[in-house]
Amino acid sequence: MIFDIDACESKIGYSFNDKMLLRQCFTHSSYAYEHGEMDNELLEFFGDSIMEFVVTEYLYKNARGDEGRLTKERAEMVSKKPLLDCVKRLGLNEFVLLGKGKEKFINLDDKLYSSVYEALVAGIYIDGGMTAVKRFIKNTLITDYEKREAQEKKAKKNNCDAKNEFQEYVQKNKMGSITYETLYKKGPDHSPEFRVAALLNGTRIAEGKGQSKKLAEAQAAASALKKIKKQGGKNK
Repeated sequence: MIFDIDACESKIGYSFNDKMLLRQCFTHSSYAYEHGEMDNELLEFFGDSIMEFVVTEYLYKNARGDEGRLTKERAEMVSKKPLLDCVKRLGLNEFVLLGKGKEKFINLDDKLYSSVYEALVAGIYIDGGMTAVKRFIKNTLITDYEKREAQEKKAKKNNCDAKNEFQEYVQKNKMGSITYETLYKKGPDHSPEFRVAALLNGTRIAEGKGQSKKLAEAQAAASALKKIKKQGGKNK
């Protein structure tokens, strides 16, 4: 397999002085064994500690809770899924070097892909120092976290506003009870789609969809309220 250094560095946003170190970051043990190269396992081990330090420093400087909450946030930020999301979003999975036997059984959600992020963190630190690796983590893992946090806050507000307005209208007009039913969840874990139905007294009134169940419920509630108001407050 040809390892495209320029394309890889372009996606990473960092140019390595040691190009072989960059290649090692993407070299799985199966490929290393078949080709007599160094694998990325020790880099993964080192990168995990560097990443945890940088994330801990970020959470400390932006602390919005006690030690328990920050510990939980850190664990979520450095878990497999966020790392895998970064690798997929940047398209770094395309550069992973796998042995012939491994290629037949691997899937995109395998931990080896999220581990590439850890190896890359170590590689950038070794090659360019702490300033360079902090920039990389900030532009990828931390930026993704901040976007998710903002989306979750917006979803929570939208969910509360729409559902509360629907609930208040139904109660005011003594129309009965509201429930929500998840119709389906589809798509990959890093980009799911939920479809939810809003039911009044067990009857489906409207449906909504979104990237989370809360967003889908909010949309369903808003649609249901609009429909009922149009019908003059009657469930037809």
